[in-house]
Amino acid sequence: MSSIFGVYVGNLAAPSVMNTGFFSAHNPFIKGTTGYIADYITDKHYTTSANDPLFDPNDAFKKFIIHSQMASFSLVLLERLELFGSVGGSKPRLKLKEANPNFDLILDFSSNYQFSWSTGAKVVLMQWGQTYFCSDFTYFAMPESTHTYFEFFNRLNLPIDFTKKQELFLSEWQLSFGLASRIFFLTPYFGGCFLSSKLYVSSGPTIGPFSYKNENRLGYFYGITLSLSGSFHLNFEQRFRSESAYTFSTVAVF
Repeated sequence: MSSIFGVYVGNLAAPSVMNTGFFSAHNPFIKGTTGYIADYITDKHYTTSANDPLFDPNDAFKKFIIHSQMASFSLVLLERLELFGSVGGSKPRLKLKEANPNFDLILDFSSNYQFSWSTGAKVVLMQWGQTYFCSDFTYFAMPESTHTYFEFFNRLNLPIDFTKKQELFLSEWQLSFGLASRIFFLTPYFGGCFLSSKLYVSSGPTIGPFSYKNENRLGYFYGITLSLSGSFHLNFEQRFRSESAYTFSTVAVF
């Protein structure tokens, strides 16, 4: 049981907050942005209805951790709609529960940074002065790769040479709603989200395949954007319940 990435929300009012670019006039019809996202998930839960005689797939792992680094880019239209995407890599870590004493093999998880991508849109639905009611939709996918897989070890922690490793792939989408309010150079925001995530673990030499779904679909988040100028922004965000995570990001507007 594992996951590879959580959906970073970002400031829901970003289309309106980013109102000036390095090369664009104030309030232009269209703007472009680019940035960097560093996302840290400290725990995320998945469940499956599949059964296996050797172990319980729902009781295999204690905690899931992942570090992700992504490059972001977007187009902002009329300070109301932002179409965005990101590409980069994700690196999972798993904390295992105690091994079953009646089971001669244990499971461990190995990975390198693996290609992942996302796309979506932010919309400012209503505005009262410098306060915004907004929505965000994001789709994320991590294709199957030889860089991320399950591996078998014996009790001496020596790898067992199986030709076929259990590779993973993941897809998820998230819908969010929230409020943001600009106060001078700070724009705090908060809201709730619905996350639907599916993880597939391919079959191995003795177990699998397994299909997982995220256990907690409803979550909430808060964050704050620091506008160092109208053209450069720093953002910090924390997410809870559907996943425990925090994110640092930067955005430059052109």
